[in-house]
This record gives sequence, structure tokens and C-alpha cells, in this order.
Amino acid sequence: IFTAADELLQATLAVSLTAINLLQPVWGPEGEISDFVLEYVNPAGQRLAGLPERPVGTFGSLFPHAQTNGLLDFYCRVFTMGEANTYNFNYHPVTGSDSFYLVAARRVGPRLVVSLSDSANHEPSAVEQALRASQAREQAARAEADIQRQQLHSILQQAPAMICVFAGPQHVFEFVNPPYQALVGQRPLVGMPIAVAMPELTGQPIFELLDDVYRTGEPFYATEMLVQLDHDNDQPRQLEKRYYNFIYQARRSLAGVIDGIFVFAYEVTAQVLARHQVQELNEELAVTNEELLAANEEFLTSNAELARVQQQLRQLNQELEVRVAERTQELVLAQTETERQRQRLSRFFSQAPAAICILDGPELVYELANAAYQRLFPGRPLLGLPLLVALPELTNQRVWHTLRRVYETGETHEELGIHIPMAKYTGGPLEDFYFHYIQQARYDEHGRIDGVLVFALDMTEQFLAQQRAKGLQTEVLVAAQRQMQQREDLYRLFERTPAAIGLLRGPEHRLDYLNPAFQQLFPGRRMLGRAIGEVQPEAVIQGFIQLLDRVYRTGETYYGNEVPLHVEPLADAPAETRYLNFTYQAYQENGQTAGISVFAYDATEQVLARQQRAAAQAQLQAVLEQAPVAIGIIRGPAYIIEVANPLIASIWGRSTEQLIGQPLFEALPEVRDQGFKEVLDEVLRTGEAFAAQEVTTLLRRKEGLQTVHLNFVYQPLRNATGELTSVAIVATEVSEQVAARRQVAATNERLRTSNAELDLANQQLTRTNVDLDNFIYTASHDLKAPITNIDGLLAALQEQLPPEVRQAEQVQPLLAMMEGAVERFQKTIAHLTDISKLQQAHDQVAETVDLAALVEDVRLDLGNELAAAQAQLLIEVEGSPRLSFSPKNLRSIVYNLLSNAIKYRAEGRPALVQLRSYPTPGQLVLHVQDNGLGLSEAQQAQLFTMFQRLHNHVDGSGVGLYMVKKIVENAGGTITVQSELDVGTTFTVRLPS
Repeated sequence: IFTAADELLQATLAVSLTAINLLQPVWGPEGEISDFVLEYVNPAGQRLAGLPERPVGTFGSLFPHAQTNGLLDFYCRVFTMGEANTYNFNYHPVTGSDSFYLVAARRVGPRLVVSLSDSANHEPSAVEQALRASQAREQAARAEADIQRQQLHSILQQAPAMICVFAGPQHVFEFVNPPYQALVGQRPLVGMPIAVAMPELTGQPIFELLDDVYRTGEPFYATEMLVQLDHDNDQPRQLEKRYYNFIYQARRSLAGVIDGIFVFAYEVTAQVLARHQVQELNEELAVTNEELLAANEEFLTSNAELARVQQQLRQLNQELEVRVAERTQELVLAQTETERQRQRLSRFFSQAPAAICILDGPELVYELANAAYQRLFPGRPLLGLPLLVALPELTNQRVWHTLRRVYETGETHEELGIHIPMAKYTGGPLEDFYFHYIQQARYDEHGRIDGVLVFALDMTEQFLAQQRAKGLQTEVLVAAQRQMQQREDLYRLFERTPAAIGLLRGPEHRLDYLNPAFQQLFPGRRMLGRAIGEVQPEAVIQGFIQLLDRVYRTGETYYGNEVPLHVEPLADAPAETRYLNFTYQAYQENGQTAGISVFAYDATEQVLARQQRAAAQAQLQAVLEQAPVAIGIIRGPAYIIEVANPLIASIWGRSTEQLIGQPLFEALPEVRDQGFKEVLDEVLRTGEAFAAQEVTTLLRRKEGLQTVHLNFVYQPLRNATGELTSVAIVATEVSEQVAARRQVAATNERLRTSNAELDLANQQLTRTNVDLDNFIYTASHDLKAPITNIDGLLAALQEQLPPEVRQAEQVQPLLAMMEGAVERFQKTIAHLTDISKLQQAHDQVAETVDLAALVEDVRLDLGNELAAAQAQLLIEVEGSPRLSFSPKNLRSIVYNLLSNAIKYRAEGRPALVQLRSYPTPGQLVLHVQDNGLGLSEAQQAQLFTMFQRLHNHVDGSGVGLYMVKKIVENAGGTITVQSELDVGTTFTVRLPS
């Protein structure tokens, strides 16, 4: 860009205190200027914009705000017209200050030369003052909105309920408070759709409910809904059943469009399970009172439940151990991160381009000096030496006195361009140095000053260059000012103001002049020289033309305040609504109204900020009104109630109107001496939140004083300055849960009493069974000998009787009856013997039995009976596993059931008997089904009774099914019957596998 002949100009630009840029236009496809490229930025411009000498990228990409503040249009206009011009605009440079800048531009050949200077050295215009006042009001409004958002965020974060916010139709997590996050542990939620973050909810109604609320806007209230989540993030997922009360509330934008969903939920699994447990225990107690014989099974169930609880405790201990390990790992990671940060700080200190040193103690001994500081004094020893020993030339200089004052007072000292004469080398001559520096006190762990930290930028070269360039710079500025004076003062003011200014001429309101800010309100429209109704059709529809006509006709000035202007869309500009503060004022020529001057200021940001603040307040009120937890806010030492949502008013037994504006302990006098005031005083004093669970208190309600149990949090709230001013109360009434838990405890006590009584009854029943077994055993053995003797005597009598007596009409039947009685007595004794043997049946050694082979043997034994009855026997046992059982007992079960099915067949239809077997977890199931006579309900109740015969037309003893039942129960199994009279009977045997 520069040649050797330009060395003077190049030096001038380098030392200039004014930012000077060299730009070249970027041409569009139709020959228009679309942007500029920064070919050169002098050092002052580099410091102002934070750019290198030759930046990469276009002007529009480096300064996006140039599209809206009119600066890019100004550059295009100056380059096109070829005349020098000036422009004033507001800019936030990298230094952080907010100021108006004056820019001068002139086309030189194919390039544009631009000079920028801070206009802070002149008195701000009324427009600038109005703009800054508006910006201050806007910042205050935003600060107030931020405070309200922070209060709402604090309440939501510390609420004992689970709260989240979904955004968009995909229900993306936008906000999640800690209780909600705890549902899934460390699993990330924010920024993810719920279907991705919680895929285990697929198949549950959650997604459909959210879609309905988002589509219709109708809130959804759920009570004790079952939701299954993987709370521990296991692989594979382990879904746990929990119950929740929750609300889905649609969130609407400022335009009233649904854009998200609020979720408020709290878990009620404990009370649901408690209620279920109470119901189950009541049912168990009723069954226990009716069926004493089932006591052993219930007792075993209780033991199993105890074992399950113990298993859960062991699992909980394991989980706690895992969590401790995780916390230990997190601590190690935190220590690693701390070391990494320390190393980064050390690298920054050593690599910083500024000169940094640390002076220790009252003598200001060099403790540390980075490389940049040491380069100021090459070869001079510093570390370990007092400052005045290492650099004695600083004695009585200003820098020494400021260092002492910083050490003594702790007040940080900052100074720009300080002159310090120093020697670079030991014994060398003094040289002039200029620094920008900061001196800051260092404190030890007890808060006492123990040194001073110095941060200095060597500005010597820049300062000397500025002094040398002052003369040249003055000449450049004078030349630029002569060119700027050629423009009219009025138009210059209009061009640089951020307010929209236009001059309308004639009754048709033709635009005679408009500044860039006015053009920005209607981007893409060619407006100069055209009637306002032609270029702004929306002005006709919205009534602005009527206002202009009235001002033109009457000469009365019109003031509009925050009037909405709906700008219609164009091909390259979307539709939008702006809010304007404007003035229509007629101007005259030769005593007649010639036109109207328009002065407008865009107040859109202030209006939108106020609307957002109002929406946030309305949203906060809606959140409080609809929250499923009780929320209140009290302010000041008198605890004036500022907010009380319906739930907290219900808990306190008052209406909202009775609470708002009242001191807490005057509105609720019954709680004054219950210790709550002392807790609140401590919260305000320390600034620490207070949380309590199941606190018992007395509250006055319609029925009088009632005992209430509460979970609550006192959360201190701070204002914008950090002062503690209010306390948020978040509470949940848990009276029902407490009552339910106490009811469960009482029920458990009654159950323990019932178990003790049943245990005593079982002992008595056991003794009775032993006595009965002894009786059966004694009867079966002691009666054998007498019956045998009677049988022998009867045989001897028959042999001794003369033939004519034996053949007598009455003797023969009597003898037959006596023989029959003896035979039946012997059978009865045999059955009693078999029954007595059943008591020892369960002591027999079990063997592995092939069920299919055993059933086949029984079928062969019953071959004659099957043939005689013309019965069909269907067997399905091929898939059954081998069974560990007494072969004799299993054969007795199968034989008795099959023989009874054949024996009690129905006349008139072919007999069909089916035997099926199949395994289930822990059991082998055996079904024997027939289409025989069937049994009534009364007969089924007597079926397994000893010596009970229900059909007398068939021979039998009445002990077969009794023996089968005893064998099955001795083995730990069960036998049941299902029967319908004249249809058939099915016996189901379940044996432990």
C-alpha cells in the first residue's frame, strides 16, 4: 500500500491519536456497493476496535452494528458522491466505554479514507442526552426484570417440588431444578427433548399428555399417576414404579402463542404405598381372622417380606458405598483441576506482555518479577532485594510514595502515563520511562496487607511518538476540519443524530429530506422525493396520514408517545412492529405552512423491555397461583406478607385478601409463640436458608385450632445491591402422610398381636393332630388281633355246625352277614394303617422320577378298568422334566386320581379322561380332567374328608382322596378341584420341582 515516498505519511498515521482506516469497496452483482474491506488500520484504530493492522473479513462482518446505526450507508454515500462528509454515531469499543464518535470520510481514488474521534470532549446535544437518558431507563428496566427473574429462579431452584420448563413442540428441557434433576441422577437434561433424555417413558402416557397440552393450551392435572423411570441410569435400564401429583401448564409468548410447558410435580409414592399397605394389611387381617389354618403360610410370607427388606438395606449400603467412591473420584478431579488452574496462572504470569512484580513486606522486597519486568532492567539483580536497594534512583520519586501509600492504606492506585526516570543497567545513566500502571495491595490469609502487586505497561515509545506527532496531527486535523465546514451545519447535525428526521413538503407530504436513521425504519424502500402515502402504505391504514393532514391544516404540533408502527414486509425485509416517540411540527415559508418536520425516536427496545417485565410479573403471578406447592414472600423485619398463593392461604386457613399487606404474626396470631419468629430472625441475620420436615404446628381454620404437619423452607432473598430484604416460604402440608404412617404402625402392631394368637392356635392344632395320629395308629394295630380272632372263631363255628344247621334258612344269611362285617372291619383297619403311614411319608427319601414312565405303568395297571368302562385316556406329559419325589407316593397320587375318574363316569356318554402335565417356575403342575358325574358345591366342600363317600353306587372306602391330599401337602404342594354337576371334574396338583 505504501511506498518509500510515503514514509512521512506512514509515520504520521502510526503516531496519530485519532483512529484512521483505509477501506476499499466490495461491489455487488449489479454494480452497487455491498460492503467494504479494511485494507489498513492505524495503531489508534487498532486500540479502539481491537483489530490487527490488516483485518481479515469485510467491514460489515467485523462491525455488524454498522448495518443498523447508519455507518455503512454513510460510507457508501460518501464514496458514491465523491464528497467529504462527517457522521456521528454511538459505539461500544473494546475499552468498554459508551460514547458518541465523530467520523469523517473522503474518497481518494479507488479507496475511502476514514478518521474517527471521540466526541466526548464537546457538550452532548439534546438528542444525545435524550438517547442516554432513554438508555439509562432501559438499563434500569432490564435490571429490575433481571432481579425478578433471579427471584423466580431462586424460588424454583429451592422449591421442595420438582419443576421444569419445556420449550417448543419437541418439549426440549429449558430449565430443570435440582429435585427434578435428581429423578435421573447425573443424566443430562437441559437442551435435550424429553423423548431423547428419557427414552424409558415410551409407551407411558407422558408424551401424549405433553402434546395435548401444547396443542390445546388446556392445563393437565394428574393425581397419584404411576411413572416409571430409570432413576439410577442402569444398563440395561431398571424401571422403578413411583407415583406423582403434577401439573402441565402451557406457557405463552408475548404474542399469546404457546411456546412451551411448565411442569410442577411432587412425589407421593410414600402415601400411595402406605395406603396400599394399609388396605393390604386390613385384608390380610380379615383373612387371618377367618382362616386360622392358613397362619403358617402368612407367617412365612412375613418372614419373606423381612428378608426382602433386609436385602433392600444391603442394596442401599452398596449404593452408598458406590456414591462415596464417586465423591472421592470427584474430589481427585477437583484437585487436578485446581493444579491445572495454578499452572495456567503461572504461565499467564510468566508470558504476560505487561511488566508484573510482587513486592513483599514493609520494605517492599522483590518476591517475584516476570520476564517482561526483568527485561526493563537487564543485568540488574532484583529478587530478594528491597526496592530502594535494587533501584535506589526511585528514592523520593512519586512512584515510591504511591507504593508506600498502597501498602499502608490498602487503596489501589492506578495512573496513566507516569514519568519515571530509571537506569536500565547498574551504574548506567537515567532514562525517561512512561508507564500505565496499577499498584494493588496483597493480603494474607488473615486479611492483613503483606505486600503490593504491580502491573505496568511500558508506554515510553508510544508517549514519545505522540509528542513528536502532535505537530503533524494538528495539520491533518485542520485540513479535515476545513473540508467538514463545507457542509451545512443543520444537515450535519441531522446526519449524525440517531433520531429519525424527515422534512415533508406540501399537502401531499412529499419527502424533501430524510436522514439515515429515518431510512433505517423502512429498509429497502426508495423514499426521497416521493409522497409519504406512496412509499408508506401502512401509514395510510394506521392513520398517520390523517395526523399529518391535521398538523398541516391547523399548524398545531402533534406529539406521539410509544405509538406502534406496523411496517409491511418487502422482498428483502420482514414485517415488524416498531414503537416510536415522535413529533409532527409544521414549518413555514413566507408566512405560509410549507411542510412538516418529523422528529422520531425508536422506543421499541424500551417498550418491549417493559412488556417483557410485565409478562415476567404476570408469569410469576401465574406460576405462584398454579404452583402445586404453597409459596409466600414476606418482607422486612415485620415480615409483611407480599405474596401468598392459594395453597399457602389454604394451609394458613385465611383468604388471600386477609393476608396480603399484613404482618405475618398479626395475620396468624396463633403461631406467634411456636418458635417460627425466632427461626425467621435467624434466617435474616445469617442469610442462610432454613429447611424443616414434618414440623407440627397449630393453625386456626374454620373448625378451630387444628394440628398440622408441614415440610417447609425459609429462603432469604436479596435485592439488586445484595441486601437481605425478604424471605420466600415454600411449604407442603404432609398431615395425611404422617397420619397414614401412624396408621400403618398401629396396623402392624395389631398384626403382630394376631400372629402371636395364631401361633398359639397352631401349637394347639399340632398337639391335636399328634393325638389323632396316635389314636389312628393305636386303633389300626390294637384291633387287628381281636378281628383276626373273631374271623378264626367264625371259621371254627362253621366247621363245627352240623350240616343241617348250616343249611337252615336263617343260619346261612347270618353267617354271610358276619363274614361280610369281619371283612369290612379288616378293610377299615387296613385303611387306618395306610393313613398312619402317611405321617411318615414325607420322611421317605426322594428319588428322580420319570413322570412319563410312571404314568405309563399306571395306565397299564388300569388297563382292565379302562377296557371294562370303554373309557378313553389322553396323556400329555412328554415335555415335563424329571421330578425329585417319592416314587411310591407319586404313583399313589396318579393312580387314585385316574381310577376315580374311571370309576365315577357318567352313564349315557363315552368316558373321556385327560392327564396333562407342564412345568412353571418352581413347580410341576398336574391336571386330571374327566367328563363324569361331577360334584355339587356342597359335595366339593366334603371331598377330602376321611371316610367320606359321595356316590354309594360304586365300591370304595372314602379314604383315597384324603390320602392324596395328605401326600401332596406333606410334600409342600397343593391340590384343588373344579367341578360342575353332570359335566365333569378337574383336579389340579402343584408339586415343588
